[in-house]
Amino acid sequence: MAQRDKEFESLQLRVPAKINLALDILGRREDGYHEVETVMQAVSIFDELTLRKREERGITLSTSLPFLPLDGRNLAYRAANAFFETVGMADYGVEITVKKRIPVGAGMGGGSADAAGVLLGLNRLYQTGLTFDALCEIGRTLGSDVPFCLLSGGAAFCSGVGDQMREIPGMPPCTLVIAKPKASLSTALVYQRYDEGEREKASHCGELLRVMGGDLAKAAAACGNALEEVAVGMVPIIQTLCDKLVQRGAISAVMTGSGSAVFGVFAHNSMAKQAALALRKEHPGFFVSLASPVAKRVGAPESHG
Repeated sequence: MAQRDKEFESLQLRVPAKINLALDILGRREDGYHEVETVMQAVSIFDELTLRKREERGITLSTSLPFLPLDGRNLAYRAANAFFETVGMADYGVEITVKKRIPVGAGMGGGSADAAGVLLGLNRLYQTGLTFDALCEIGRTLGSDVPFCLLSGGAAFCSGVGDQMREIPGMPPCTLVIAKPKASLSTALVYQRYDEGEREKASHCGELLRVMGGDLAKAAAACGNALEEVAVGMVPIIQTLCDKLVQRGAISAVMTGSGSAVFGVFAHNSMAKQAALALRKEHPGFFVSLASPVAKRVGAPESHG
């Protein structure tokens, strides 16, 4: 949710991470991208963005992580540039500050969430009145997850390259334990390795869509990721983390996106807390966090996909 100062010269937002509850690969397209079906859910790990108007033209970006690029290689920067080009405000500027909480290289959409936050924030800060669909059109040029992240909560079934979405009921109330090893994975390389092998076509999304919003045990059991086997071959600790989460009471544990983060679905918060404490002790330096599904907030934009 955004907060404005009195002069409306700056604006603050929190943007949630996403996890892929289910991910199926339908095939490779002629343009080299993959046709996918996925069910995405926003979760309660947030990046914090501050946008401030600049007197002069141009974009400045700073982040809490010193290794992140601060130019056109950063999705937040690219989002601001694309926004100003779209609305014909090339002489305007913005100062962007990002406090990172979403782990980088995790398959949790941190960069896409930041880009979505910049688009939503600039639309409010400069009162340009772009519709949600118009913002999605800009978002699709930045990354396939950006349209979903523009919802700022809730769940959606996404198809195409992941950028065509239909809102669906969210995950039933539960506690998630999200764990990411030190190693990150290249999305392009994971898909390349996937293409190199003979894979059985699964349909995780179909089953999940039938039970989403209902019984937690059925929804958790239906979660699955077609890329997980490939990713485990590249970073075996992914499987170890999934196994440990299930051993400590998770109904299921699945990798999100192209990795390397995994999530365990717990019916009981106390059990989830114990599992998180154990993982932190056994794997110092890993990202381990409790989280919960984030519902779509009242007044958030409607999608029409």
